[in-house]
Amino acid sequence: MKILKYLSLLFLLFLLAFVVFVATQPPTYEITKQIEINTPKNFVFDYVNDFSNWNDWQQFKTDENINFTSSQNTIGKKSYVKWDSDCAIITSYAQNDSISQLFIQNNNRQTLHWKFKKSGKNTLASVTIKGDLSFTEKIYSVLNGGITNYMGPQLQESLNKINNYFVSELGEYDIKVQGLVNRPSINYLEQKDSCLVKDFPKKSKALLKTLKNFIKSNAIETLEVPFVMFQNNDDKNKIVYAMCVPVKEKVFTTPDSQIQGKNYSSFLAIKTTLKGDYSHLKKAWAKTRNYIATKKFKEDKKGYYIGIYKKSIPEVNEPSKWVTEIYIPIIKKEAAPKKIIAKDSTAIAPTETEN
Repeated sequence: MKILKYLSLLFLLFLLAFVVFVATQPPTYEITKQIEINTPKNFVFDYVNDFSNWNDWQQFKTDENINFTSSQNTIGKKSYVKWDSDCAIITSYAQNDSISQLFIQNNNRQTLHWKFKKSGKNTLASVTIKGDLSFTEKIYSVLNGGITNYMGPQLQESLNKINNYFVSELGEYDIKVQGLVNRPSINYLEQKDSCLVKDFPKKSKALLKTLKNFIKSNAIETLEVPFVMFQNNDDKNKIVYAMCVPVKEKVFTTPDSQIQGKNYSSFLAIKTTLKGDYSHLKKAWAKTRNYIATKKFKEDKKGYYIGIYKKSIPEVNEPSKWVTEIYIPIIKKEAAPKKIIAKDSTAIAPTETEN
């Protein structure tokens, strides 16, 4: 009986010591992890700054049954991703080389700070998480060897996945020039825009959302997949384009509408297929033009330059599996006129000579 009392007293003393130890733990924490990525800074920043990519690399919540929802605008300040009922990450600042985010998890508020520094041709990416610890979280932290031991690996694995995206997903691509084809006539809706080359992925994505909302609200029947129509321009840093969606019937719109109903007649073009990330499109256009020069075709600079996203987000998340077709218009070769050999009416017909 005495032994039981001693054991109970010992347990109470241990529990008291444990409570005191937990209570004296720091009420705040700060953890920083970093990685060097073999990609220019602007590409890494744009990737992390877009919540449409977030679920591909984050390690904060990996339960397959969790449904994530993001804001309509997934990029930059005020964009967010949410899950469960009271968990979210909200971007409060994003510019040039840094991103600040508020991380709310079960009423516990933490902050995430991202920094992207140029390191030669590479990028040094770092992320710091800061927060307060409740008494319960202190207990969990102590039992798991400290908060750094379970939160640190999550941050590092997130950085590793971001790095893997640029190493594996962006590095793998294939370009095939498939030659001369006839593009059939088609009705389509278009919305025009222009932007810097580096801004094209996010700008075109936003434009496509606007088009899809217009189509849905007007119950318009569509065909095939969206495409982009590019316009020739002398500024190599700028893209002038129209985001287009094929439709079954021609749509008539008012002249002042930003979205216009259009159609084009069939035309000849050189077709090329890119399998891989959009960053390789420049190589695909160059390879197509080289083919045109080699085969002595003539580019129709007043024609329709088209890019069709056959496989892309959100249906396919991995950039190495994206499929894009590009078409450069070609001037139809005129058949050379047949040479007609005229007969000389003044010629004397040959006669047989007598032996």
